[in-house]
Amino acid sequence: MLVDEDEVVQEKRAEQYGRCATVLDVDFQVPGAAAIFDQALTNGLAAIVASIWPGEETEKRRTGDHRLKPASQLLKVITEKCGEAQDGMRLIPDATDDTPIAVDVAALSDALEQTQRVRHARGVGELEKRHVAALLELDGHSCLRQISEEKRESDWVQNEIQDRYEWLRAQDYLELIGEEEADRRVALAADHLPAHPDDLIDGTDVTDCPVCGRETLAVRGLDEFGAGYGPGTCLVCSYVRSPATAHALALNHMLDRHQDD
Repeated sequence: MLVDEDEVVQEKRAEQYGRCATVLDVDFQVPGAAAIFDQALTNGLAAIVASIWPGEETEKRRTGDHRLKPASQLLKVITEKCGEAQDGMRLIPDATDDTPIAVDVAALSDALEQTQRVRHARGVGELEKRHVAALLELDGHSCLRQISEEKRESDWVQNEIQDRYEWLRAQDYLELIGEEEADRRVALAADHLPAHPDDLIDGTDVTDCPVCGRETLAVRGLDEFGAGYGPGTCLVCSYVRSPATAHALALNHMLDRHQDD
């Protein structure tokens, strides 16, 4: 059975938009909110633009290949092609629905300015509820429609938010102990022994910690796919990767690998 590559890309864009937007809908102040917002907005806008004006979602590079336009450029496409409902609002057509959706493009543009300040160290930026509200308006388009009460209450969303706060806690702890103490703990981690041989991943009992970047995450089991994302605790920064987080990472790894096949 042949798979339409464009449809697969659109599905992945919609899925990524939905996952990120739902997290912000539940907690818009979650650590890393700026990056989550940018990911949701870029994927949501790309899906919408590609569904209405195919090809307008990408730009040609000097090398001749095409790349996805950033969110700021995708907003310009919508601004140029869509009628204005009121100040800052644009009416986006829907190929499968006679009723266009009204989106606050001005709020989304301001949100991008705020998130870019945070992500690129250009000063203080703050994501507001109105920014997230404008992001959620995109879900009214038929190519998205990813957000639901079921997703808001799902274990995945709660685990994702919890892991974000765990990252922040571990980063604060790493800063507190300082580089000298961190280096001392790295040396001690070399002597760490697993509680049981079944706790090993690829013959080792430690793997890279996503927070401090050191090979000091002591695992205490294998993920069910054997992808190498075991739950455990970092012996340096104390980050705790929960079984739920390990499962989500392993599942995404397997899906991406399957997609590449």
